[in-house]
Amino acid sequence: MKLIAIDPPTRSFSRWLTNEEIARVVAHKRGWRQAPDGSILAGKIRKTRIADSLEYLGAAVVAHGWASRPRTEPSDSSGPTHIMWGIIDARTDAEIAEQLGEAV
Repeated sequence: MKLIAIDPPTRSFSRWLTNEEIARVVAHKRGWRQAPDGSILAGKIRKTRIADSLEYLGAAVVAHGWASRPRTEPSDSSGPTHIMWGIIDARTDAEIAEQLGEAV
C-alpha cells in the first residue's frame, strides 16, 4: 500500500480554513500520510489509523478544541483559524487516534 503525502492548503490562515484544510495542516505538521482509501495513517513501519478521512479529522480537531474559529454572526468567513499546536504536539499519535476515535 502506497501512502500519499498530505500537503498543507495554499491559502492563508487569515481566513477560516475548512475542516479538510485544517486536517491537511495538522496531518502535514505531524507527518501523517493518506491511504488509498482516504484514511489518515501515522507511522512508516507500524501504521496507526488516525481518522477515516481528512474531513472527519478536521471536524474532530475542531470538536476537541484543538483548532478554533471566532464565533461571529453573520459569518462572512473572514475570521482567522487558530490551531493550538501545543495541545496537538504534546500528544503521541496513539493518544490522538484514541481521542479522535471518540470524537464527532
